[in-house]
Amino acid sequence: MKNILLFSLFSIIFWTACKPDRDDEYQLSGTPAAPDFSIERVPGDSNKIIVKDLSSGNFQRIWDFPGGAPKNSSKALDTVQFAKKGEYAITLFVSKSDGSGTASTTKKVVVTSDAPLSCTPKMQMLTACGPDGKCWTFSRETGAVKVGPTYDDYSWYTSPENGLQDAQYDDGFCFTFENLVFENRNNGASVDPWNGYSVKPYDPGKASFIYSLGTGTLNRDQIILPDDQFMGVWDCDNVLDVVKLTDTELIVRGRQRAQNGTPLAQGWFELRFVKQ
Repeated sequence: MKNILLFSLFSIIFWTACKPDRDDEYQLSGTPAAPDFSIERVPGDSNKIIVKDLSSGNFQRIWDFPGGAPKNSSKALDTVQFAKKGEYAITLFVSKSDGSGTASTTKKVVVTSDAPLSCTPKMQMLTACGPDGKCWTFSRETGAVKVGPTYDDYSWYTSPENGLQDAQYDDGFCFTFENLVFENRNNGASVDPWNGYSVKPYDPGKASFIYSLGTGTLNRDQIILPDDQFMGVWDCDNVLDVVKLTDTELIVRGRQRAQNGTPLAQGWFELRFVKQ
């Protein structure tokens, strides 16, 4: 997990105005003991793992699931899916309310096979399940891009009708069912939000994607792209909650992220696409 994420989650700064002879009154209790957690497999589904925090008395917890869906969690009991076979590290970080530090424990789990593929109704709507795949592009209606501080508050910005750049309207975000391939067909250029929203030559190439059932906020499905990929706007995180999916419309939500890929403490996008 990136250091900046741990800093934002677990740092507590104490401001005191104590007399010199009272300094010992505020002694911290030391770093908390390393947490313990259990790992179980979901019966009948070798790609899903149940994790449970067995420690107690902690102020905050955060799970780190690299390669899994979700990527992070703060629940005491949660389920993570690993769609591809391989060995994965699961880490639990905990902190105490007195600011005495952060402790962590890492365990490894082996997934023996890729998750089975079937052309479900949702995959049909997303990918068309054919050899040519299916592409999505930004809607030209009002609200194709919304930005706000939290998951349900998009008060910072709402794009007007036809309010995006031409270089955004000609992008196609394409999903192919066979081998679960994602391709950002951006015609050789994308809008760079970290350089004045200028159009920048960029070749993102092809990548894989995961469609994860019920792992998002409010148990919404998620589209999960590799860390170096994006759908819609470059500064949106690669883990997207599916708010609406029909044969002709796709609405997703994702965190705003920094240029190094780290999700920001505040900032969410809602992005509206239509069938290209």
